Amino acid sequence: MAETQSKEMKEIESKMAMLVQTGRMDNLVDLLAVVSDNIEMTTPPMIEKIISTVDNLASAGFITENAVRYAKRETAKSETPSLFGLIRLMKDEETRKGLAFVLHLTKGIGKQL
Repeated sequence: MAETQSKEMKEIESKMAMLVQTGRMDNLVDLLAVVSDNIEMTTPPMIEKIISTVDNLASAGFITENAVRYAKRETAKSETPSLFGLIRLMKDEETRKGLAFVLHLTKGIGKQL
């Protein structure tokens, strides 16, 4: 008695044949091997480092977003400050902290170059 294939099985067979004929099946097997290797090589310290890195990136994004919002609000409140207005801004401790941070960041980038 001959078995008849369902419509779904025929569709799967034709798609698998296309993958084999075009060489894409080899790519899929290679991709699965890479994923499998990475799963085997993943250790708890590695996962913790990845999580820490993602957390640091999220924090940096959050800080930057808040700083940009603040700067936009403050800039919209008044006209562009004069040279003396900029010097007056330097009296503010938060402004000096931010400027010091940017200068240290620039120095760190310069050391890398």
